[in-house]
Amino acid sequence: MLELLASGMLGSVVSSCNSVDFQMMWHLVRSSWILHVSCNKRRVAPIAALLSSVLHSSVFGDEGMHVMGNTPGPLKWFIEKVLEEGTKSPRTIRLAALHLTGLLLLNPKIIKYYIKELRLLTLYGSVAFDEDFEAELAENHDAKIEVSLLAKSADPELTESFINTELYARVSVAVLFYKLADLAGTVGSSNGDEDCQAALDSGKLFLLELLDLVLNDKDLAKELYKKYSGIHRRKIRVWQMICVLSRFVDHEIVGKVTSLLHISLYRNNLPAVRQYLETFAINIYLKFPSLVGEQLVPILQDYDMRPQALSSYVFIAANIILHASKEVQSSHLDDLFPPIVPLLTSHHHSLRGFTQLLVFQVLSKLFRTLESRTSIIMPLEKRCFEELKSYLAKNSDCVRLRASMEGYLDAYNPKLSIIPAGIFVNRVEEREFECVSTSLMEQVLNFLSDVREDLRCSMAKDVVTIKNERLKIGGDPDNMELLSDVDKEKLHTQLANGSSLDFQKKITLSKNEKKDTSFSSYLGNREPYKQLLEMEKEDELFDQALQSRSVAMERIRASRQHFVLVASLLDRIPNLAGLARTCEIFKASGLAIADANVIRDKQFQLISVTAEKWVPIIEVPVDSVKHFLERKKHEGFSILGLEQTANSIPLDQYIFPKKTVLVLGREKEGIPVDIIHMLDACIEIPQLGVVRSLNVHVSGAIALWEYTRQHRLQ
Repeated sequence: MLELLASGMLGSVVSSCNSVDFQMMWHLVRSSWILHVSCNKRRVAPIAALLSSVLHSSVFGDEGMHVMGNTPGPLKWFIEKVLEEGTKSPRTIRLAALHLTGLLLLNPKIIKYYIKELRLLTLYGSVAFDEDFEAELAENHDAKIEVSLLAKSADPELTESFINTELYARVSVAVLFYKLADLAGTVGSSNGDEDCQAALDSGKLFLLELLDLVLNDKDLAKELYKKYSGIHRRKIRVWQMICVLSRFVDHEIVGKVTSLLHISLYRNNLPAVRQYLETFAINIYLKFPSLVGEQLVPILQDYDMRPQALSSYVFIAANIILHASKEVQSSHLDDLFPPIVPLLTSHHHSLRGFTQLLVFQVLSKLFRTLESRTSIIMPLEKRCFEELKSYLAKNSDCVRLRASMEGYLDAYNPKLSIIPAGIFVNRVEEREFECVSTSLMEQVLNFLSDVREDLRCSMAKDVVTIKNERLKIGGDPDNMELLSDVDKEKLHTQLANGSSLDFQKKITLSKNEKKDTSFSSYLGNREPYKQLLEMEKEDELFDQALQSRSVAMERIRASRQHFVLVASLLDRIPNLAGLARTCEIFKASGLAIADANVIRDKQFQLISVTAEKWVPIIEVPVDSVKHFLERKKHEGFSILGLEQTANSIPLDQYIFPKKTVLVLGREKEGIPVDIIHMLDACIEIPQLGVVRSLNVHVSGAIALWEYTRQHRLQ
């Protein structure tokens, strides 16, 4: 039997049997698994042969093979083992996801036994890159044959695009339930059968499982988390899947679903996550229009709600109005638009700007301007809306805000945003972060941030200009001669009060000087000029001290090693603080991190022991890492990665260039594939023990010491 499995021929043996004995199946899966784990290398052909042979279509539909009473059957035991290994082997989990979802699509009644496994595939997100996977599929004849024997994907185009990416496990589950939703749609019709009902039940079961997960899981329920962190990623993954599952909501569960949804909307979440909550809500209320007046209107009238949640409800309400069917659009407009309008006066700038965008979108689409306004007497409310629409259309700030959105609202389609093609394929260029596009709220916040920065710069320039003008008028004797007597009296008063001379020392007049209040007497007294000379001397000494300090700082910088450590992919504070301390000890020329504000964290400061004050901290957000590496490469640095790959060089065999940038990967997940492709080389630390990984801070410290050791000898 093991020889048959190794040769990939066991599938034909199983298919030739009308039935397989339960105990025989247990022997098969256990012996197959022993054979599999005894292999040192995980090649595509043996993995595919194992999956197609054990998980054969002729036995997969037998419920007894999956669960027997309350204990797992042989096939469930085998699938659990495969997925457990798959968390460490990207090619294993991708091939398993392909085969398992294909079989489940053919056998919907079996899905209820694999909710936990489907949840694991949904949340899976290792970024490890399998360099040989595509090469094996393209060049290895056996691999091609064995993969062709796996269950067929419901969407070959998506499979081809994503099979060798971290997204494929999730994509395969999304495609499975998208196809099951089509099947569930026939329930109650003449074409409906047991499989259709099983498809509907499994979709509802999985949806409620995920909604419960986002509300009660320790990590997924968190409201405070870092952008691009592991929690941020998992939240996005689960809400992407919930959007796909929105088609399974029916009258039986809609009450429970909306209740759980509103709890999630009230909680804090980053805009990248909230956009999926909003899309899910829009589709639910478009499907059940009778719930709009019952649920949404009272919520919109709660103006004390936190601005973030209120912004989401404004977006939901506006899109329900815009995308509703003609039969209910007028009713939705009457119910939802009045509660939105007062938010145009909100003191919260982002909510106000967000509402302006959406109100204008509704007005421009649904309120047509009357052609002959002068000949018709319009009701007051009609005239108010016309003037509001005109203001939003012509106001320069509103126009700039809309222009910065690049047609987002016109392109947004809630129905296309819940299908796998809308979530994944249409955003292939966004693969760097979970296929997430920039949300409308993020675009509004970015616009407002840019406007505030422009305003600060403008105000700073105005202050400098006014100050220079005052100094020019107040300090030029020629200008004083031109002043009128009244102006001289005003200037004298200002000088006496010390208000127009911008000095650090305040000039205090003596009693005799205070008695003589004439302008000429003040100018004729030389005592203030002596004080000014003393102040000038003090300023010279201060300038010399600053210059000496600058020279000392330049010496410190010059003595630093030409080594930059890039830790932007890390999000755990102890690791970042430890690396800051290591970089300072070995005089690295810089430490790049995603958010420079982390150095103010008490935990960071406790571990770093003031190292952040001496080592240059460079803020490089995750989405700017590639640009930063390209810039360093142009500056003559060699770009290295500390990662285990097929071509990585042992640390003790590598000679570090003098100018080195070393990239560290994410905790547990490593360096993303797109960054690996930019590296000049990958180095790895030789290991002798059983555990195959070091803490990322420890790894970075070892690599930096090796660089230091080599260059100390030169």
